[in-house]
Amino acid sequence: MSESTVLKYFREISAIPRASFHEEKIANYLVNFAKDLGLETMIDDMYNVIIFKPASKGYEDAPVVMLQSHTDMVAEKNKDSNHDFDNDPLDLYIEDGFLHAKGTTLGADDGAGVVYMMAILADKEAKHPALECVFTVQEETGLTGATELDTSMLKSELCIGLDGSGEIETYVSSCGGVRGVLNKEVTFESKTSDTITVEIRGLLGGHSGGEIDQERANASKLAGIILRRALDEMPLRVVAIDGGLKMNAITRENDFTVAVEDVEAFKAWFAPVAAEFKTQYEFSDAGLTFNLIEGTTDKVLSEKDTEMVVDMLFMLPYGVIQMSKAIEDLVITSANIGTVNLNDERFEISVSLRATQAFVKENVMRQVEWIGRQYGMNVEFSSNYPGWNYDAKSPLRAKTLEVYKAMRGTDMNIVATHGGMELGIWKGKMPELDIVSFGPIMFDIHTPDERLDLESLDRTYDFMVALLASLNEL
Repeated sequence: MSESTVLKYFREISAIPRASFHEEKIANYLVNFAKDLGLETMIDDMYNVIIFKPASKGYEDAPVVMLQSHTDMVAEKNKDSNHDFDNDPLDLYIEDGFLHAKGTTLGADDGAGVVYMMAILADKEAKHPALECVFTVQEETGLTGATELDTSMLKSELCIGLDGSGEIETYVSSCGGVRGVLNKEVTFESKTSDTITVEIRGLLGGHSGGEIDQERANASKLAGIILRRALDEMPLRVVAIDGGLKMNAITRENDFTVAVEDVEAFKAWFAPVAAEFKTQYEFSDAGLTFNLIEGTTDKVLSEKDTEMVVDMLFMLPYGVIQMSKAIEDLVITSANIGTVNLNDERFEISVSLRATQAFVKENVMRQVEWIGRQYGMNVEFSSNYPGWNYDAKSPLRAKTLEVYKAMRGTDMNIVATHGGMELGIWKGKMPELDIVSFGPIMFDIHTPDERLDLESLDRTYDFMVALLASLNEL
């Protein structure tokens, strides 16, 4: 069986490193792709790319449509992987109808949207209105590309966001959010001591917006709880701690090392604590494991800074904070501890905060800031982006549901997401824009277990093509 056009394009872009902040190569590839098709392009200093395609015959009077996706991907890998995201192509393989990447994230979020736009741009037979295909950068690190993009040249009245998933769903709203970084200079002292390193492994992780409702454990939060309880029971000093790769991914792994007076006493104390965690997360993270490694050190964090590190991880909010009472099962406020790093000079934590209501988001920001200030930490927030509010009278949504029902014989679901989406930024810049969003079935995005349903990839593209062909009736 021959591969579909969209899968062939996915293989092509997977050969191009495109981690966040490293989108230059994929941007240049897209510009050259458009030039080969004779299409007008725009590329800005950030490497956002816009490709314009004229309307098909008979669609000249239809509303102009923005198709939109982001080119960057979350670059996360297993600790035993030697993949270099700056230089290496993804190592793709197919298993049981799903596309995977060996040991790394797959980048289906949002490579699927990228290849959908490439396919429709290259299709000379497809029927559609004039298209403005917008490829943004740094979405995974705070929607920065969309925030900075000059949209004044765009004429779109309709927008189809291709950063969705699930196939049978169209999004109707998204959450606002903000990123935060807390850091402080630290002091180490010379001291020879026995150590214990605790490796937290086996957690599922996931997207801090899309999977936060699954009540999955965050490895760095677990580290904070363990350290706080241990410090209440015995003298110890922090020696090292490292967890997380991305602030918007639920942390799957954390390694921390502590200097202790009695290694065997620590191990005996830790055994029932580990058992309690396994009971707490037996359904959400059944694979949770703890590895204990003995060692020695000749330097330890000062007593004051040990307390600071421990209390910050213990006190910072993580997980679901508020659920919607209007939409079933919708998280409307949450917090995630993203990355945790300690070096010889500085301790740093990054967080991702989300809330539908700006007022509530600001309250969580103040909570995080207050906690940080109590321990003398510098606190800076960035990438503060708006949500996309539900539009009860959306002609594009009505047409989307109509086309789906005609193609599939079943109703398409409409859902609100707790994930932050660039669609809120487009709505803020272009208030009259009518928006829908969808995408193919994929699982475990932002983790090395990410996988893409290949049949769904093709079906969802066919649906997009049919929807575009219907828009001369709108």
